[in-house]
Amino acid sequence: MTMFRRVTPPAVEPVALEELRAFLRVSHEAEDGLIARLGRAARERVCEETGRALTAETWRMAADVSEGRPKGAFRAFDLTRPPYLGFVEARVAKDDGTSVALPLSHVRTDADGAAVWLRLDGYLADARAWRPVEVVWRCGVEAAADVPEARRSAVIHRYAAQV
Repeated sequence: MTMFRRVTPPAVEPVALEELRAFLRVSHEAEDGLIARLGRAARERVCEETGRALTAETWRMAADVSEGRPKGAFRAFDLTRPPYLGFVEARVAKDDGTSVALPLSHVRTDADGAAVWLRLDGYLADARAWRPVEVVWRCGVEAAADVPEARRSAVIHRYAAQV
């Protein structure tokens, strides 16, 4: 079974608190906590609905090697939350219960960014049974200003549906 878990949430929101306050026509700061919380919830919902990250965050995938689609020395595993900024770490378990880091040169995404390919030759030769793998990657865009306007608008519309 493949499992995904967010390691680090976004540090910035795609729609600033000031924009949400202006959308509501609120000129004071007394409701900032509630407005920010609803803004985060709206962003989360848009991310869930689109399967994409908006601003930079870090995710971890844990899977069983037997689940991956083999192609020569590579195995492919479906990923989530494009666009990809880069891989942080990839590990494969050894028979003794420890794990070994794969060189990041052994990790790549396919052309549309929907799957990660791990080059596992030399790491599976002594495997007697299934072998878990983990991949950690950063995704989204670095700056809120780089989030496409259509996705920023989707966050505002989702926000409006909550208030």
